Amino acid sequence: MRGEILTYDDGPGAGLISGDDGNRYSFSRADLQQLVPVSAGMKVDFVPMDGVATQVIVVAGQTAQTVGAGYTPGVAGSGSSFDWRTLFLDATGRIGQKDYWIGVIILFAAGLVLSWVPLIGTLVSIASIYFGVCVSSKRLHDMGKSGWLAAIPYGVTAVAVLLSAMTFIGGMVSTGYGNDYGALQGMGAAGAVWGLAALVNLAFLIWLGVTAGQPGDNAYGPPPRSLANF
Repeated sequence: MRGEILTYDDGPGAGLISGDDGNRYSFSRADLQQLVPVSAGMKVDFVPMDGVATQVIVVAGQTAQTVGAGYTPGVAGSGSSFDWRTLFLDATGRIGQKDYWIGVIILFAAGLVLSWVPLIGTLVSIASIYFGVCVSSKRLHDMGKSGWLAAIPYGVTAVAVLLSAMTFIGGMVSTGYGNDYGALQGMGAAGAVWGLAALVNLAFLIWLGVTAGQPGDNAYGPPPRSLANF
């Protein structure tokens, strides 16, 4: 059967083909019969089998570089260069593991730089929370999970602030406000709370980065194409 590649992400090695029969078929890197780069828009021949395209062959005369691509909101990798807009400003759609780690590294580096800029850096850092939510939400969507789970690190941080304040004040009260030991005890308990919160948030970050996305369509769209064309 003839068809056209709708999406393909070389990260997980999965894609989606629209067949001439009007149906969509998922395929993986292992189904490709040629060692050639593939991208959306390329015409292919394939053997359909229970919703999966097998023995996928790219029609002769095509290359991944010659297939045109325009920006489609919510569809990762639909631009011709690195798609900053989709990665940081759009909470819909899906992204793969590679694009997620690129976003995390960029946000981490930007946070380090902004920490040296008083006031303005703080304000921009607060605004960048939205960028982080967009990146995490799309990664969660790729895993078939609700983007609302992206609020977990911020919820953990808020709880850590509350508990650390309570433990610090509790330590002071239990030994008397003028007792240095009480202050040290409160600071130690608060530090333990922040350490636990940091471990939970790190585990969440790694979980998003190492968990493979769903190979086919899910409730949040088709498999993502890479935003980073390098």
